[in-house]
Amino acid sequence: MQVKKVKQARRSFKSFAIAIIFFIGIQIGLTWYVSLDTVYNYRINYNMFLKNQNTIEVVIDEMAKKIKKEKRDDYIILIGNSVAWGTNETSRHSLGYYLNESAGGSKEKPAVFNLSAPSMQPGDIYTLLLMLDKKGISTSNLIIGLSYSAFNERSSGPRAVFWLGDQLKRLDPAAFGDVREQLVQSGYKDLEGKDYIEKTAIHKLMGVLPIYLYKDPISFYWKQQKAGTDLLGNPLPWNEKKINQKWIKSYEYLNFFNPAPFDMTERNWGVYFMNRIFQHQESKKTLVFIAGANSELSKNEINVQGYQDNWATLSDYFARPDVTYVPLKDVISADKFTDHTHLTNEGNQELAHILWRAWQNGENE
Repeated sequence: MQVKKVKQARRSFKSFAIAIIFFIGIQIGLTWYVSLDTVYNYRINYNMFLKNQNTIEVVIDEMAKKIKKEKRDDYIILIGNSVAWGTNETSRHSLGYYLNESAGGSKEKPAVFNLSAPSMQPGDIYTLLLMLDKKGISTSNLIIGLSYSAFNERSSGPRAVFWLGDQLKRLDPAAFGDVREQLVQSGYKDLEGKDYIEKTAIHKLMGVLPIYLYKDPISFYWKQQKAGTDLLGNPLPWNEKKINQKWIKSYEYLNFFNPAPFDMTERNWGVYFMNRIFQHQESKKTLVFIAGANSELSKNEINVQGYQDNWATLSDYFARPDVTYVPLKDVISADKFTDHTHLTNEGNQELAHILWRAWQNGENE
C-alpha cells in the first residue's frame, strides 16, 4: 500500500513538473515570438490600444529592445492625436510613414517612432514622456502633434488625460492629484484604497507573465493580418463622400472650433501639461505642430474672430527659443482633407514634408 502511494506521488510530481516546464516553455516562446512588428507598423495598433491601454507598455518595451540592440541614438519620437496617428488612412499612407521616409528610415530601422493615438491630449503626451524615461528611451528629438481644441475649456470633457490616467497616477502622483477632479468628472474611474492596491498588485504580478502581457497584442495582430488592412475610416476626400449633416451640427464638432477666448494660465489643462512637457524637454530638440482645419467644409466655424484670435494666442504661447512651432491653419488645401481635420494620403505626404523642412531648419513656420 505504501509503495502504491509513493508511485502515485511520483506520477503526480512528474505531471506537475511537466506542466511547469510546459508553462515556462510557453512564456519563453511568447517572448521570442512578439517583436515590435507585432504591435507597431509605422504607428501603434489602435484597436489593440482601444481595448487595453496597458498594451502601450508592450510597444514601448519592444521599442526599447530594438533601440538597445541596434545601439541607436538618432531616432525621433512622434506623439500626437488622430492627425499624427493617421485616421482615415492606412499606416503606409500615414504621417508616421512619410516622416520616417523623409528621415531616411525604413521599417527594419525606423528613424521615427510614432506613439500617437486618436484622442490623445497633452496630458497623455506628458505621461508617455515619463513612460519613455522609465524605459531609458531618449526624447532628445521629439515631435508633438496637437489640435486647436486641446486648449478649449473642458467643463464637460474630454478628459485632460484621455487614455493614460492610470499611468500618470503611478508616475506623477502630484500631477494626477491636480487633474483628478477633471478626470473623474469626465468619466475616469479612479480606484482608491484597497481596490487600487489590489489592481496595482495584479498589474505588477501579472505584468511579468508573457501569457498575460502578450495576449491582446498577439490577438489583435492576427485580427489585423486576417483583415489584410489597418485602415480605420474612409480615405476618400471629404467632397467625394456624403457628409453627415447632423454630425456637423453636433456639440462635439462645433466644440472643436470653440471661439471662446483661451485661458492660457494653468487653469487650462492643455497649458498645464504643455508647461510640464516644456520643462521635461529643456535643452532638447522639440517641434510642436497644431493641426489645421478644412477651409471649405468648416469655413463657417473658422471664419470667426474668436477662433482667429485664439490661433494668435497659441502663436504667442509657443514662441519659445527651444521650441519649433508649426501652426497649420490655412496651410493644407481643402481637397487634401478627408473630413474637418484628418488628411488624405496626399495631405499626409504634404504634412510630413512641411514638418521635416521645419525640423531640419529649426525655425518656426
